[in-house]
Amino acid sequence: MTAASILAFTNDAEAQDLLMELAVTDGFGVRCAATEVEAANILHLERPGLVLVDLDMAARAGAKFLRALRQGPFRDIPSIAITATNDPMLTISIDAPVYFKPGLDGLGAALERLFWPESGQAR
Repeated sequence: MTAASILAFTNDAEAQDLLMELAVTDGFGVRCAATEVEAANILHLERPGLVLVDLDMAARAGAKFLRALRQGPFRDIPSIAITATNDPMLTISIDAPVYFKPGLDGLGAALERLFWPESGQAR
C-alpha cells in the first residue's frame, strides 16, 4: 500500500461500503478487514498510511485493536475512530479523532489534510 492508503477495520458492511466510496472517490486505496487477524495481516504485509477503526464492533474489538495499535510497532501510523455511539467517555479513552456514522461528515476533508497537508485544501 502507498502513503495514501487506508486500512478500514470494521465488520459493518454499510460502513465498509461508505468508507470505500468516500476513499476511492477521493483517490485513496482502501483495504477492509472484518477481524483483528485480517487487520493485523494487512498491517504487517502492506503498512497503510492510515488506519480507520470502527468502535462499534462486538466485544469492543475496535477499541482493543486501536489500543494495541498505539502500543505496538505500528504506533506511528495515524488512526481515526468511527462510531455511531455518542459516548464522550469512549472518545476520550481512545485518544483519537472520532467521526460519527452514518455519513462520516468531515472525514473526507480530514483524510485530505492528513495525506496532503501542504495543499491546505482538497485535491
